[in-house]
Amino acid sequence: MKPQRKEELRQKGWREEDLAKAEAILDKTTKHDIFFSKIVFWSALLVIIFANLLVSIILIPFLITLYDLVLYAIVALLGLVIGFLYNFLITDIGLLETKHHRAASIIIPIIAVGNIIVMVLTANKFIENIHLNNQPHNPWIVAAVFGGAFILPYIVDQIRMAFQR
Repeated sequence: MKPQRKEELRQKGWREEDLAKAEAILDKTTKHDIFFSKIVFWSALLVIIFANLLVSIILIPFLITLYDLVLYAIVALLGLVIGFLYNFLITDIGLLETKHHRAASIIIPIIAVGNIIVMVLTANKFIENIHLNNQPHNPWIVAAVFGGAFILPYIVDQIRMAFQR
């Protein structure tokens, strides 16, 4: 309970025992709350993985036709969008333990970068097969641009939360 709310209740005549009891009731989590938080967490992970796969597939035409700055700008923009979705879905699930958040912060970026590497290699095969004048892309650079943009919203949010404490 917020300190200002406690003070308001004291002014209304609440005793310390009543305040402590109300705070305990408000802070109490039930097994149902934790169970549903886990369901939401795993569902959010599936949504993020699906969105990553969808973005990777959407990137193939851009990878085939574009090069350099325009391509990296599009990859970074898509990485930021998926990163904001990831940050929104994962960090707002408050009842989970730190290990769940840490696992998600490691697993999802690895899957995202892996998807991008596979799609860049696929696009490079298309470029070779249809004999375009475009050069094959370095999958590690494209994956690094996507991964950096993907994780940036999470890092910014963690820094913002550290300053609020």
